[in-house]
Amino acid sequence: MSDPDYQSITNALQRLDTAADAAECHGAISAVVCLLGATGFDTWLAMHFPQLQAAAAQGDALAKEAQALLSALYQSVVDELGNGRFSYHLFMPMDDTTLEERADALGHWCQGFLLGLRYSGVTDTSRFSGELAEILADITEISQVSSVALDNTEEEERSYAELVEYLRVGVMLFNETLQARKEPPGSKSVH
Repeated sequence: MSDPDYQSITNALQRLDTAADAAECHGAISAVVCLLGATGFDTWLAMHFPQLQAAAAQGDALAKEAQALLSALYQSVVDELGNGRFSYHLFMPMDDTTLEERADALGHWCQGFLLGLRYSGVTDTSRFSGELAEILADITEISQVSSVALDNTEEEERSYAELVEYLRVGVMLFNETLQARKEPPGSKSVH
């Protein structure tokens, strides 16, 4: 299966009448991948969508389709964060959607990232220090932003793009830092 697009994930989740959206899923998956790597999909799915997993196991075609799309999205994040080419990107609505929709999705992405940390066993974010603590504080703040007061100016578009880029780089730093801590002493990683 090729990498899923934002709309296909959104449609699959809507057909299942879930409260989560594609951006939230991607944020949660991103955090889980940073902490658990390629093996965290089942953990994430069981925590984020326990009903989906059960329905897919019972043969529900819509649930199976959504699970396959989410699995492909998870693998896509694993590949992007693990390839060393800085190809990771946030899963957001297309630029032709309104700024309000994209800003809401950005807030949902951040909420998902924070959920993903919990799914991965992080109950106390004070274990992160320095740049990682700053990134988490910013993610927490962005998760609470409302798009109600946006004026759709060029400046706000630029600010949105800067936030997306900041989060993209922040997740790559998060992943690199946590993966470096997992390497056995004396091992050398090739970047």
